[in-house]
Amino acid sequence: MTTVAKMRKFKWRTNTIVLLALLSVAVTTLYPLFYVVMTSSRTLEDYNKNAYGLPKFFTLDSYRILINNYSLDTAARNTITVVGLSLATALIFSSLAGFALAKYDFPGSKAINWSFIAVMLLPSQILIIPIYLLLSKFSLVGHLHGLMFVYIGTNIPFGVFFLKATFSAVPDSILDAARIDGAGFFTSFFRIAIPNAAAGITTLAVLQFLGMWNELLYAYLILPDQEMRLLTPALASIGGRYTTNQPLVAAALCITATPTIILLAMSSKYLVRGVPTGTGSS
Repeated sequence: MTTVAKMRKFKWRTNTIVLLALLSVAVTTLYPLFYVVMTSSRTLEDYNKNAYGLPKFFTLDSYRILINNYSLDTAARNTITVVGLSLATALIFSSLAGFALAKYDFPGSKAINWSFIAVMLLPSQILIIPIYLLLSKFSLVGHLHGLMFVYIGTNIPFGVFFLKATFSAVPDSILDAARIDGAGFFTSFFRIAIPNAAAGITTLAVLQFLGMWNELLYAYLILPDQEMRLLTPALASIGGRYTTNQPLVAAALCITATPTIILLAMSSKYLVRGVPTGTGSS
């Protein structure tokens, strides 16, 4: 056998092993999702007869029960309001601060940068009591904007750290040329920095959206009223109370996971581009 033939055979075997490994990962990832979707479309009687089998017929009764009996429309509106405004505000402040720290040398810039990093190193558990007491002092517990302040404040430090690295990758020569032409801070920011860092900003937006959407602890503590609950905590409480009704719990899980799956599918190419850019050297 020639050397070329041996190399081709070795390459074919390597590709086969990699393909099998990827298929194994795909199966172990997709099967739980498939199982939850199938369970959500079954009746409780059908599920109790054969928990791991396919449904005899598909039904959307569990979804109807959740929508009609548990005020998911109100929870969805609260979630869109809190997550949408919090995410937009956190991205705006993180982008401005990250760009300033990356491209402008001013007194105290290093101290500010290290302060953001120091906040990121704090365990989130030790912040629960201080944040709750602070919000209680200003009568913000039980209000949506109280939770919004928490989401904005806890997401800005990582956002600044991530986007500082992202904006550092924007060539200084382009910004210098813009300054010579008379461009100020905001002109350089919106017309040059933002388009060149779009992939990194999209990556950060997806990561912070997932964190806010799936967050439970602060949402439970700051919004104790059932009518003020966000979608994920509301569906999680249903799972805790109705563990014997697995189709209902599975339907709640599907509703919770669907927006994140759609978002990840739509933004996957930006995530691939943005992570290397966002984690580059500054």
